Amino acid sequence: MITVSDVLKRPPVTLPESATIRDVATALSQNRVGLLVLVSKDDPKRPVAVVSERDVLRAVAQRLDLDGPAMSIANRPITVLDTDPVYVAAEKMRAHNIRHVVVVDKEGRLVGVLSIRDICFERAALLELAAREAPATP
Repeated sequence: MITVSDVLKRPPVTLPESATIRDVATALSQNRVGLLVLVSKDDPKRPVAVVSERDVLRAVAQRLDLDGPAMSIANRPITVLDTDPVYVAAEKMRAHNIRHVVVVDKEGRLVGVLSIRDICFERAALLELAAREAPATP
Protein backbone atom coordinates (compact mmCIF):
# COMPACT_ATOMS: atom_id res chain seq x y z
CA MET A 1 0.00 0.00 0.00
CA ILE A 2 1.34 3.43 -0.93
CA THR A 3 1.10 5.82 1.99
CA VAL A 4 0.94 9.59 2.05
CA SER A 5 4.55 9.80 3.27
CA ASP A 6 5.66 7.74 0.26
CA VAL A 7 4.30 10.41 -2.07
CA LEU A 8 5.52 13.57 -0.31
CA LYS A 9 8.00 15.40 -2.52
CA ARG A 10 9.51 18.15 -0.35
CA PRO A 11 9.40 19.72 3.10
CA PRO A 12 6.46 22.01 3.85
CA VAL A 13 6.74 25.76 3.44
CA THR A 14 5.79 27.40 6.72
CA LEU A 15 5.48 30.82 8.26
CA PRO A 16 4.59 31.82 11.80
CA GLU A 17 0.93 32.60 12.45
CA SER A 18 1.96 36.27 12.87
CA ALA A 19 2.94 36.54 9.16
CA THR A 20 1.41 39.14 6.90
CA ILE A 21 -0.38 38.57 3.62
CA ARG A 22 2.68 40.04 1.89
CA ASP A 23 4.94 37.54 3.69
CA VAL A 24 2.74 34.72 2.43
CA ALA A 25 2.73 36.00 -1.16
CA THR A 26 6.52 36.28 -1.10
CA ALA A 27 7.01 32.80 0.36
CA LEU A 28 4.59 31.20 -2.11
CA SER A 29 6.37 32.85 -5.03
CA GLN A 30 9.92 32.17 -3.86
CA ASN A 31 9.20 28.53 -3.07
CA ARG A 32 7.00 27.92 -6.13
CA VAL A 33 4.24 26.29 -4.09
CA GLY A 34 0.48 26.74 -4.08
CA LEU A 35 -0.07 26.51 -0.34
CA LEU A 36 1.82 27.19 2.85
CA VAL A 37 1.17 26.35 6.47
CA LEU A 38 0.93 28.93 9.22
CA VAL A 39 2.39 27.39 12.35
CA SER A 40 2.03 28.12 16.04
CA LYS A 41 4.44 30.68 17.45
CA ASP A 42 4.93 28.34 20.42
CA ASP A 43 5.41 25.16 18.39
CA PRO A 44 6.66 25.44 14.79
CA LYS A 45 5.57 21.85 14.15
CA ARG A 46 1.91 22.55 15.00
CA PRO A 47 -0.15 23.66 11.99
CA VAL A 48 -2.62 26.42 12.81
CA ALA A 49 -3.94 27.41 9.37
CA VAL A 50 -3.19 27.31 5.66
CA VAL A 51 -3.07 30.00 2.99
CA SER A 52 -3.19 29.22 -0.72
CA GLU A 53 -2.20 31.30 -3.69
CA ARG A 54 -5.93 31.62 -4.44
CA ASP A 55 -6.47 33.13 -0.99
CA VAL A 56 -3.77 35.71 -1.76
CA LEU A 57 -5.32 36.47 -5.16
CA ARG A 58 -8.69 37.06 -3.49
CA ALA A 59 -7.04 39.39 -0.97
CA VAL A 60 -5.45 41.40 -3.78
CA ALA A 61 -8.74 41.51 -5.72
CA GLN A 62 -10.52 42.74 -2.59
CA ARG A 63 -7.78 45.34 -2.07
CA LEU A 64 -6.99 44.10 1.41
CA ASP A 65 -3.98 45.58 3.18
CA LEU A 66 -1.13 43.25 2.22
CA ASP A 67 0.59 44.16 5.47
CA GLY A 68 -2.44 42.84 7.34
CA PRO A 69 -2.43 39.49 9.11
CA ALA A 70 -2.35 36.39 6.94
CA MET A 71 -4.65 34.75 9.49
CA SER A 72 -7.41 37.04 8.16
CA ILE A 73 -7.40 35.14 4.85
CA ALA A 74 -6.32 31.74 6.18
CA ASN A 75 -8.34 28.55 6.32
CA ARG A 76 -8.51 25.62 8.70
CA PRO A 77 -6.12 22.93 7.53
CA ILE A 78 -7.59 19.68 6.23
CA THR A 79 -5.21 17.02 7.50
CA VAL A 80 -4.25 13.43 6.82
CA LEU A 81 -1.85 11.20 8.67
CA ASP A 82 1.51 10.43 7.11
CA THR A 83 0.65 6.74 7.48
CA ASP A 84 -2.72 7.00 5.69
CA PRO A 85 -3.09 5.34 2.30
CA VAL A 86 -2.74 7.95 -0.43
CA TYR A 87 -6.32 7.33 -1.57
CA VAL A 88 -7.51 8.76 1.78
CA ALA A 89 -5.78 12.04 0.93
CA ALA A 90 -7.25 12.02 -2.58
CA GLU A 91 -10.74 11.42 -1.18
CA LYS A 92 -10.38 14.31 1.30
CA MET A 93 -9.27 16.59 -1.52
CA ARG A 94 -12.30 15.57 -3.56
CA ALA A 95 -14.72 15.87 -0.66
CA HIS A 96 -13.49 19.35 0.29
CA ASN A 97 -12.82 20.52 -3.29
CA ILE A 98 -9.20 21.39 -2.46
CA ARG A 99 -5.84 20.75 -4.09
CA HIS A 100 -3.69 20.30 -0.97
CA VAL A 101 -3.88 18.52 2.38
CA VAL A 102 -1.65 19.04 5.38
CA VAL A 103 0.18 15.90 6.45
CA VAL A 104 0.71 15.31 10.16
CA ASP A 105 2.04 12.47 12.27
CA LYS A 106 0.03 10.69 14.95
CA GLU A 107 0.93 13.44 17.46
CA GLY A 108 -0.39 16.14 15.12
CA ARG A 109 3.07 17.45 14.20
CA LEU A 110 3.54 18.84 10.72
CA VAL A 111 5.20 16.45 8.27
CA GLY A 112 4.41 18.04 4.92
CA VAL A 113 1.87 19.22 2.39
CA LEU A 114 0.54 16.83 -0.23
CA SER A 115 -0.77 18.29 -3.48
CA ILE A 116 -3.00 16.79 -6.11
CA ARG A 117 -0.01 17.14 -8.44
CA ASP A 118 2.05 14.88 -6.15
CA ILE A 119 -0.68 12.26 -6.39
CA CYS A 120 -0.93 12.59 -10.17
CA PHE A 121 2.81 11.97 -10.51
CA GLU A 122 2.32 8.76 -8.58
CA ARG A 123 -0.63 7.68 -10.73
CA ALA A 124 1.29 5.04 -12.64
CA ALA A 125 2.53 3.51 -9.42
CA LEU A 126 -0.98 3.58 -7.98
CA LEU A 127 -2.41 1.85 -11.04
CA GLU A 128 0.25 -0.82 -10.80
CA LEU A 129 -0.47 -1.31 -7.12
CA ALA A 130 -4.21 -1.57 -7.75
CA ALA A 131 -3.61 -4.20 -10.41
CA ARG A 132 -1.40 -6.22 -8.07
CA GLU A 133 -3.83 -6.02 -5.16
CA ALA A 134 -6.95 -6.75 -7.21
CA PRO A 135 -8.29 -10.25 -6.68
CA ALA A 136 -7.65 -12.61 -9.56
CA THR A 137 -10.66 -13.10 -11.81
CA PRO A 138 -11.46 -16.79 -12.43
